[in-house]
Amino acid sequence: EDLLEIMEHKEYEVAAEIVREIEKAFKVRFPKSETAYIAIHLLGTKMLNNGNHEEKEVKQFIDTNIYELTAAILEAIEKELHLEISEDSELILGMSLHLKPAINRYKYGMNLRNPMLEGIKSHYPLAFEAGIIAGKVLKNRLEIDMHETEIGYLALHIGGAIERRKIINQPKRCLIVCASGVGSAKLLSYKLQATFGLNLTILGTTQYYKLHQMSLHSLDFIVSTIPIPDHLPVPVVEVSTILGNSDFKKIECLMKNKPQPSLEYTKKELVYLQQEFQTREEVLHFLGEKLTHLGLASSQFIESVFEREAASPTSFGNLVAIPHPMVPQTDTTFWAICTLKKPIMWEGNLVQFICLLSVKANNQGDLQKMYSLLVQVVDDKQVVQRLVKCKDYEEFIEVFMKNIR
Repeated sequence: EDLLEIMEHKEYEVAAEIVREIEKAFKVRFPKSETAYIAIHLLGTKMLNNGNHEEKEVKQFIDTNIYELTAAILEAIEKELHLEISEDSELILGMSLHLKPAINRYKYGMNLRNPMLEGIKSHYPLAFEAGIIAGKVLKNRLEIDMHETEIGYLALHIGGAIERRKIINQPKRCLIVCASGVGSAKLLSYKLQATFGLNLTILGTTQYYKLHQMSLHSLDFIVSTIPIPDHLPVPVVEVSTILGNSDFKKIECLMKNKPQPSLEYTKKELVYLQQEFQTREEVLHFLGEKLTHLGLASSQFIESVFEREAASPTSFGNLVAIPHPMVPQTDTTFWAICTLKKPIMWEGNLVQFICLLSVKANNQGDLQKMYSLLVQVVDDKQVVQRLVKCKDYEEFIEVFMKNIR
């Protein structure tokens, strides 16, 4: 019935023409079901281009079981990573269209190359982690061990949704903290509004001593004319009351979600430099023992890290590996960093800079900011080379802060 319905669409005629050209060029024959798959993708593209994302329209061309599977995957991703993309209709359509042939490829033992895999893992680590979660859902529901090449393709769909969400995000919300009178706070407010317009919502002004009485979780950042020594759940931008050019640049960085160089994720006792290990296992057991000794992780932590490595190695090339547990399980978010005197082989890649990443269980924070900082390290060979040469913590921090923009 599905095939007959699809054959009535113009897209099937186009797909049939494509198939005829391929058959002619390669001397092969395609069944009608393959032509229908091509037609479904063309229909999906047409729906996206026309902005036709109604649920009933999407379901019309997608198997009900596949649609429900996609929903389950996005629910699991939302539960663990809080990316707020589970309602993205373009993602639902794209992933659903991808999953059915992907499952068939698995059933029939077909290998699909993914020449972009290393790039996806290094440039879009958060999207790839979401792909790993998708793989877990497929394993639990269908007993399918999805290869990382397929996970990489799913990550592309997820990465697209993450980027779309950045574009359509609501205006940034800020609070102004001012030491002087109401007049100067109003001046600051008007100047910010004139500069950033509809992209910035100023929720009000307050004095420092009242700050602890306020709920800050609805804010994106705080603009303050005085130093704020307290550790707050949102970034603080310190500016002058009259707002100079450098002040605007600092605010622009936060408006554009550019990560600020930050030491909030690591401490001196979590940085181990110039170590002499020969294998990945030695490195991970060493870091696991240190974290257990410091009371930051349980003995099961490293077991979960090895489980994640089994799903897909976390070495991204450029001498960097970012291992982490399969599921968040610590009370805080932190990095444990280890550099080696000599590179070791880590599942096909040489590695000399290891950043063991642990995300707080039930974390609601901005993981994108943290991963963006890590990506800057992964991307820049010169920064990695400088970091692995550091002999002590002070030198390491100086190089880190100087080179991460």
